[in-house]
Amino acid sequence: MTVDVHAHALSEWFLADLTRRPVAGLSTARDGKGGYAILREGVAAGTLDPNLHDLPRRLASLRRRGVQRQLFGPAPPFLSWFGGAAGVELTRALHRQSLEIAAASEGLLEPMALPALGEPAQAAAELERAVGEYGFRSVMLPSSAGTCALDDPRFADLFALFERLDLLVFMHPTTGFPVDRFGFNGMNVLLAWPFETTLAVTRLVFGGVLHRHPGLKLVLAHGGGNLVFLRGRLDAAYEAEGWEAHPYYRQAIDRPPSHYLDRLYYDTCTLSTDSTRFLLDVVGPDRVLFGSDYPFDVGDPEGARVMPLIETLAPDTRDKVLSQNALRLLRGAARS
Repeated sequence: MTVDVHAHALSEWFLADLTRRPVAGLSTARDGKGGYAILREGVAAGTLDPNLHDLPRRLASLRRRGVQRQLFGPAPPFLSWFGGAAGVELTRALHRQSLEIAAASEGLLEPMALPALGEPAQAAAELERAVGEYGFRSVMLPSSAGTCALDDPRFADLFALFERLDLLVFMHPTTGFPVDRFGFNGMNVLLAWPFETTLAVTRLVFGGVLHRHPGLKLVLAHGGGNLVFLRGRLDAAYEAEGWEAHPYYRQAIDRPPSHYLDRLYYDTCTLSTDSTRFLLDVVGPDRVLFGSDYPFDVGDPEGARVMPLIETLAPDTRDKVLSQNALRLLRGAARS
């Protein structure tokens, strides 16, 4: 059995409807290649992979590979972007289309809830309403709300809610910096997104958010970005006593950063056998979950990059990574 905790999907009817009726300033236009382009307030904001809305092809892929459950959210630019993040109106529309996708998936797809980070004062109440109404067991959390960091006190109620509802919280990087800093959007996704995860989690550590919420079930996309490799560097800042010592590193936590990183979970979408092996060695097989980033090419949509390694693991380790860890985190949340 395989449970995939990292995937993206959009409904074609939803995308087609956005060509006629924008939602919260978001619209789409057909790109002439079977897909859609995103427009924000009428300004082009990127294109969408046609496989995001090709449900028959996705279901065939899942069945062929024995994936019995795939958690999914929308493409990242729908959640947060440089200068803004989804509010209540957009998250409600995204929830509706995600539920339609799941209903047509013959039990193979499970939608993630989406927090309305663009309206911090309403985000917790709106998420609680959605979980209560629809039974979401997980949430896809962008790495920032536009340029606003997640350790901002305005999101304190939201993190408390994540913990109280026992949700699997899947953090996916989004764009918090101008794309032109990286040359073009492809480089932004390639390089900046792993950094966005690294920055977001480092701030959650030093800002005390993870200290205050020890029960938070936070899963990081792309193997945690650069965090696993940088553990020692973060600990060195906490332990520094010389001229580089800074009160920020100790003001909100009483353990080294690696203590908090050891509480987190990491997907297998590192795109490198060596990196995935390193991840397993450092954080242990109880903290690693299979994630494909379907349907993106700079991902592992068919599991081809990681499965050769997973198949060499001891049976109990393999089962943990492929399904047991995910099922354990989902158990106890809204939908049983």
